[in-house]
Amino acid sequence: MIRIGISGGPGTGKTSIIQELEQRGHTCFHEYSREVIKHSLENNSDVLPWDNLPAFTEKVIEGRLTQYHSAQDRITSFYDRTIIDSIAYQHVDHLPVKPEWDQLAKIHRYHERVFITPPWEEIYQQDNERRETLEKLIRIHEILCHTYEDYGYRVIEIPKASLSERTDWLLEQI
Repeated sequence: MIRIGISGGPGTGKTSIIQELEQRGHTCFHEYSREVIKHSLENNSDVLPWDNLPAFTEKVIEGRLTQYHSAQDRITSFYDRTIIDSIAYQHVDHLPVKPEWDQLAKIHRYHERVFITPPWEEIYQQDNERRETLEKLIRIHEILCHTYEDYGYRVIEIPKASLSERTDWLLEQI
């Protein structure tokens, strides 16, 4: 079984790549945090990254663990973010990482190479669920890279190109 993590800051094309991979017949797991944000906004909950990051992170990690275990019977699966992303976002806001999150990240391993979409000003758009400035996006990217490396992953940057070219490039790397 191969679990391929695709990471990167918000609005850098991860979800588009995941959707393209899925259209090509690959098993993909979608960005769980956007589901949590949407649900929280619809229900006036404070489980949001800008209101209550620890509670939000807890919820997202639960969802990512479910996704992780759902792939056990499949050969290759692609993930729009991994457990490591949740830890990196704690670092972005200078918040502590719970020891149990650290353990989960160490136990639930993905392929040694994680693919990162870099900040790309031309495609970045803020919306109701994506509120980060371009400056924060760059900081998030740097912290994501460092956090993955701290957990022993090799970070591979996906080149800026058309969606089809990015997806083809990614598949050639596997």
